[in-house]
Amino acid sequence: MNLAIDIGNTSIKKVSFLENSIGSTRKIKYSKKKLSEIKAFFSKDLQKYKNISICSVVPEVDKYIKKTFSNKKNFYFIQKRLLKSFVHSSVNLQQLGIDRIINVLSVNHLFPNKADFVIIDLGTATTLDIVKKNKYFGGVILPGLTTSYANLVDQASGIKKIKLENSDKVFGKNTKDALLSGFNTGYKTMIDGYVKIIKRKFNTNFKVIFTGGYASNVFDNQKQYLYKEDLTLLGVSLYHQMNKK
Repeated sequence: MNLAIDIGNTSIKKVSFLENSIGSTRKIKYSKKKLSEIKAFFSKDLQKYKNISICSVVPEVDKYIKKTFSNKKNFYFIQKRLLKSFVHSSVNLQQLGIDRIINVLSVNHLFPNKADFVIIDLGTATTLDIVKKNKYFGGVILPGLTTSYANLVDQASGIKKIKLENSDKVFGKNTKDALLSGFNTGYKTMIDGYVKIIKRKFNTNFKVIFTGGYASNVFDNQKQYLYKEDLTLLGVSLYHQMNKK
């Protein structure tokens, strides 16, 4: 058995896999100010799994892992250069997050008869990535759902922290309902609008796929889009299969 790890800005997910079969995802939230909590999450894995493949967008965590487990030789950080064939030549590869390329690998595998996708990842940031002819072609970065909400609460003295939950309200008659309508209907409308702009720009009927920690909450009942919970972890397992030799 092998292990795939996805390191994001606020959470780390891992899943065991064998060939193209993956198990159940385990996840922790972490703080960059307290990286020591990551050690316990990984320690047993280094003994249990033959190979550990890591997709990370956080250099501080990479440095911590390499230093903490310097005597271990069974974990591998995904190399961007080995995924160059999945990125269009017009894109600045050095400034492109490795997770966004890995997601291209996943959708190409999941839908082998389709070449054009919009991948929407709702995490700490919200990203919309355009895949044309099976290659990453460009994208958009927006503040994430909870990121933008937390900043609003921090900056606006009249708005207090509330529990974010699903709501179909178009507007509210109090602060809580107004916030929930913006969090749900407002955010959905913004993303829907962006998808329409991209489709119109390229005159292409892109297949739209959602992933990320908040995707199931935001687009829970929208059947026109596909939801794949662990698109990145699947891509990590596929990367391992491609490069295991």
